[in-house]
Amino acid sequence: MKKLLLLLAMIAVAFSGCVEEKPSPEELKAMMIDSVDKIQTAAFAVDLEQTIKIVNLSETDRSLRTETFTTKSSGEGVLNVTARAMRMTMTTTSISEEMGEVTSEMEMYMEGDTMYTNVDGEWMKMPGMPEEMWDQQNQVKTQAELLNASNIELVGSEKIDGKDAFKVKVVPDTETFTAILSQQMGSMPFYAMNITQLFEDSEMEWTTWISKESSLPLKNRVILKLTLTSDMMGIPVDEMGDLEMIIDSDSTVIYSGYNEAVSIEIPDEAVAAPSWLDMLMAMMNEPSEVPAA
Repeated sequence: MKKLLLLLAMIAVAFSGCVEEKPSPEELKAMMIDSVDKIQTAAFAVDLEQTIKIVNLSETDRSLRTETFTTKSSGEGVLNVTARAMRMTMTTTSISEEMGEVTSEMEMYMEGDTMYTNVDGEWMKMPGMPEEMWDQQNQVKTQAELLNASNIELVGSEKIDGKDAFKVKVVPDTETFTAILSQQMGSMPFYAMNITQLFEDSEMEWTTWISKESSLPLKNRVILKLTLTSDMMGIPVDEMGDLEMIIDSDSTVIYSGYNEAVSIEIPDEAVAAPSWLDMLMAMMNEPSEVPAA
C-alpha cells in the first residue's frame, strides 16, 4: 500500500509540472503591448460581412416594408512600421434588391504623411495627413490598444495557423465600444446618437487570440448585432416613417508575418495622381450647365 501511495504521489508531482501557467489578464495585456511596441513589420487579412435590414413600421404594404442590404469585404495588407509605410487591397461586394450585386476594388498605400488610394481604377493622393492617421492604419497597434482598454478573460487555448494561442474574451467599456462601431460602420453618424443606450441594448461577442510564444495578436473576431430606431437616429417619423434598422456584422482579422521582410513600393501612377484638393478645385471650376430656354 505504501508503494502504491508513493507511486501515485510521484505521478501527481510529474503531472503538476506539466500544468501550463497562465498569465493574469493584466499580465497578458502588458506583455502584448510590450511586444506590439517592438514589431517592425506585420501582415494582415480582413474578412467582413454586414447585413443591414431597414424596416418601415409605418408602411402598410408588407412587400415594401423591409429592405435588406448585404456587404461582403475581403482584403489583405502589409505594414512596415519602421518605414511608416503600408499597402492594402480590398474587394467589396454590395447586394440589394434595388441595385443587385455591385463589386468595387480598392487599393491603398501610405508612406509618411501621404495616402494614395485607387478606387475602381482611379488614383488620388492625399498629402499632409495628420500624425494620428498613420496610427489608425497600424491595425496591430490599434487593436492592441483597444484590448488594453478593455476587460479580458482567458477562456481557453487554441492553435491559430499552427501557433499556440490564448483564447481571450473581450468586454469593452463604452468608449472602446464606440471605437469598434467606428471601425465596423464608419459611415454611420454614431456621434449624434445615445451611445450609452446603444451600448446597453447591443450584443457584441469579441474574441481575440494571442500568441503564447510572442504575446502578439494572431486573430481578432467581432460579432455585433444592434438595432437603431428613428428616435435614436434623429429621423423625423412624420417625414420618413417609423424606421427600425437592424445591423448584423461579423468581422475577422488574421495577423501574421511579424518582423518578416516586406517591400512596399508606391506605383508610378499613384505618385503622379492629382491630390484630392486639385480634384476638388477642378470640380468647383467646372462651368455649370445652363438649361435651354
